[in-house]
Amino acid sequence: MKIIIAPNQVLRQKAKEVEVFDKKFFTFAKELAQTLIEKENPRGVGLAAPQVNKSWRVFVAVLGEKNQESDRPTLEFFINPRFTKLSNKKILGAMDGSERFEGCLSIPLLYGPVPRHEWVEVEYQSLDYKELQKKGQAQIVSKMARLTDFDARIVQHEYDHLEGVLFTDYSLQNNLPIYITNKEGQWVEVENKKEVLKAL
Repeated sequence: MKIIIAPNQVLRQKAKEVEVFDKKFFTFAKELAQTLIEKENPRGVGLAAPQVNKSWRVFVAVLGEKNQESDRPTLEFFINPRFTKLSNKKILGAMDGSERFEGCLSIPLLYGPVPRHEWVEVEYQSLDYKELQKKGQAQIVSKMARLTDFDARIVQHEYDHLEGVLFTDYSLQNNLPIYITNKEGQWVEVENKKEVLKAL
């Protein structure tokens, strides 16, 4: 699957709920997961359907620090997710106060701080990726999870894709800096931020 790059109309659409779990859906889910796993330079920790040009309310995520460092990470599918509770407090980085910039596979090279809820509770449908790989389909199960810190950030970022929102929208709304990495891997602040971001 090809990851589409902003600006693209699909990235700005509100995605539709998945109502039919048929062969077409399972094939798509399998390919979405495989696209995330195979992505290198940079690697990703989440990928939403709109990012591969499909306006469905589904994304896949790699949760947990040790899992994210694994060569064979476990994936979690979020189908038709809905937030049931959100923390009042928002943070720009990690819960310990350290800085953590967000990036996006659909917005290459740009990174920046984003205010996110410290924790979220989410209800969603899911499936087992190993079962999907083995059988070509999988049982759909209802789940509920409370996620904190970076995992909560990942899910909020991917959920935004289902709403047609990009992380850079927060940069404009909150007048936050945006950075690009140079050839030496150093952060360089984008000076003409408004012009760059309004084009996305």
